[in-house]
Amino acid sequence: MTPQIALVTGANSGIGFETAKELAIQGYYVVMVCRNLNKAANSAQIITEETGAALDIMQADLASFSSIRNFAQKYVDKYDRLDILINNAGLFSDSRRQTEDGYELTMGVNFLGTYLLTRLLLPVLLKTEESRIVNIASGAGFYGKINLDQPFQGPHGFKGYSASKLALIWFTISLAEELKSKGILVNAVSPGRGATNIWRGKSLLMKIVRPFMLRSAQSAAECAKTGLYVALAPEAEITTGLMFEKSKPLPYNDRCLDHQSRQRLMQLTQNITNV
Repeated sequence: MTPQIALVTGANSGIGFETAKELAIQGYYVVMVCRNLNKAANSAQIITEETGAALDIMQADLASFSSIRNFAQKYVDKYDRLDILINNAGLFSDSRRQTEDGYELTMGVNFLGTYLLTRLLLPVLLKTEESRIVNIASGAGFYGKINLDQPFQGPHGFKGYSASKLALIWFTISLAEELKSKGILVNAVSPGRGATNIWRGKSLLMKIVRPFMLRSAQSAAECAKTGLYVALAPEAEITTGLMFEKSKPLPYNDRCLDHQSRQRLMQLTQNITNV
């Protein structure tokens, strides 16, 4: 019997690592998708030593469309199912940087890369009965602002981060609507502020703010709990298209429910990713 497969992006550290470890404990065959294979191998070894579970590691850089396409092709060539997709990989950039394809890095990785990877894996998700997609978003998305005239060249820093997470929430809602009749649950998660490596930067602002942020942060294991709940809870407990925080639905605000803006961003994204 083919084992159930869970794929976790950004699984070599932080929330992704804790998520991958728990899914392995729960009996899933975990595919860790990471940019750095050496770090991924070290993390996989730790999980194997602690759980006795075998894992697979695969390389993908979410800041590169070509890398994502290459990974997706390798995955579908290797595996014929995908039960749980955890879109965990993300970053915060306090300086102006671009992806390989010329988009602002934060939006490029947190949203565009996740969008493309998910779209390319949809065929195998659709072949798998009762599959799930869990997008690790953020409550910061509730305050995001996206300039729809130039949505992928926008600001960096906290404004860019919140915009990217709003885009991810919009993608969650749109994909849930699209796949509702297909039996795939699609949900977003606000994991809470974690004591992870995401809040790094060389700017004076980050040097001042980071210690205060980490002072009230939860452990990565604690932050992973809601995503794991949404991935593993009985289907009757999970309504598709929602955002969860502390394992409970978190009502969307008006910004998240802006249907017209959401539809426009999804169309623009489809145009540039050419899925």
